[in-house]
Amino acid sequence: MKIFYASDTHAAESTFRKFTNAGPFYKADLVIYGGDFVGKAVVPIIKTKEGVYEATYYGSTVRIKDERELPDLQKTLRDAGFYWVMLSEEELERIEESDVERITKELQIKQMEEWAKLMDERFKKNNIPCVVTPGNDDPFYIDEQLGKMEYVKNGDGKVLEVSGLEILSLSYGHPTIFKYPRDISEEELTQKIDDLASQVKNMDRCIFNIHVPPRDTDLDQDTLYDEDLNPILDGDSLATGPVGSKAVAEAIKKYQPILSLHGHVHPSRGISKIGRTTCVNPGSNYDEIQLRGCLIDIDDKGNVDTPTLTSG
Repeated sequence: MKIFYASDTHAAESTFRKFTNAGPFYKADLVIYGGDFVGKAVVPIIKTKEGVYEATYYGSTVRIKDERELPDLQKTLRDAGFYWVMLSEEELERIEESDVERITKELQIKQMEEWAKLMDERFKKNNIPCVVTPGNDDPFYIDEQLGKMEYVKNGDGKVLEVSGLEILSLSYGHPTIFKYPRDISEEELTQKIDDLASQVKNMDRCIFNIHVPPRDTDLDQDTLYDEDLNPILDGDSLATGPVGSKAVAEAIKKYQPILSLHGHVHPSRGISKIGRTTCVNPGSNYDEIQLRGCLIDIDDKGNVDTPTLTSG
């Protein structure tokens, strides 16, 4: 059996659409998604009193005089993982924090409705099973949209039997300074994994699909931040170190599934071994219209070949 796995598309439209086509492209028998669907920011496109449109992102301001160029700008923003909203200068001045939260939520739900429908249609058309889970960055209100899918399965908090394998999926993560919606204590995370593992009939046929990676591996190395969200310096360079979960690492050591799939730490693309378990983080480069993933072959006896990291 050939499995394709990817994670962390963060609202990047074209990257996500590549994911929905990855099954037939890679000739996969099963596709798994590891979480973090939503984007992180809304970019206002401001219509000035002079009739010029302005949008500021990545520290630069783009100015458009011809409104026929707006669709190209909007697509650029969507592909970079930004939501956009059209506002006049007067409307922008009246915007309050509660408005920003409302607008962000509305745009996240709207996109999630579209994406859930797209996933269901494409994976059903291609007759390829697909299991997804949200990530710790995803607000809980997107679960309603994922729950409306009929063919694609939201595996979060479940053990699903698919194609002779048991897939244990979990969206929650350990505490971070960013305080993501699904961050919980390491103790709570341990309990959630234990509760799910108790439902697994055969660990020799089990895959962990847990959004956050195990700590102190090749899968969880990232820039370190202080409590004020400023990057920590190591001399003239950014300090890096392990940012993964101790609970996830201990669970893998304890239960030894044949395969453990993770995302969350975008730059820490790699493959590690914990005991007999092959652990993978394909990384993410979502804002450059690049789908990073991995292909894993599992034979009839549950033996896992060395995964192939993909990018396209």
